[in-house]
Amino acid sequence: MNNENRIVGLLAALCLAGTAYADIADCQGIQDVKSAKELKSSTPLMVSLNKLEKQGEANFRPNYEQPATSCVREKFDVAGVPVSVEYSPFTKSENDTLHYRVRAGGGDDAREILVIYDGLASLVAKKGFVFFVIENRKGSISYYSMFRDQPAYADLKPVFVSILDGSAKPLATVHWPAGEKEPVIDAFDSKRLK
Repeated sequence: MNNENRIVGLLAALCLAGTAYADIADCQGIQDVKSAKELKSSTPLMVSLNKLEKQGEANFRPNYEQPATSCVREKFDVAGVPVSVEYSPFTKSENDTLHYRVRAGGGDDAREILVIYDGLASLVAKKGFVFFVIENRKGSISYYSMFRDQPAYADLKPVFVSILDGSAKPLATVHWPAGEKEPVIDAFDSKRLK
């Protein structure tokens, strides 16, 4: 294959990838759930951070089962940056599952916030389900909120906005320096966590 054919193939693949994202349908008839309690216990968070560490440096990122279906719940702007919120129905599993994906901006400034059900943290917490609001940005993973049970979108949207506008403070932020044996905790909000 010559270079011209490779470039054409790459451009076609990029167009298809962009189309796949644009083709996610808008949500229809989604009813919001009741508000869930925000968790202040450090135990579920430590379980999740430990799980991240065990994944190793090469796989240091939030992992979750790909949702069977998703739709665009809402689109809005934060400080002039377009934001799209994708919703996937909650699925209880032994593994982690994706409930919301927030995409903001594009290119090198693209951001992604995830709301993930954590199966192991839920097992350790013993009551209800544990959901985390996480941003993986430029090699740092920040946990902003934890909820006991499925969080209402009305409770999540202000969290998304505050993360994107820079006013939110993470519960914890970790990164894994290249070649090191373990990750480093950059921030841990002991005032908000018991």
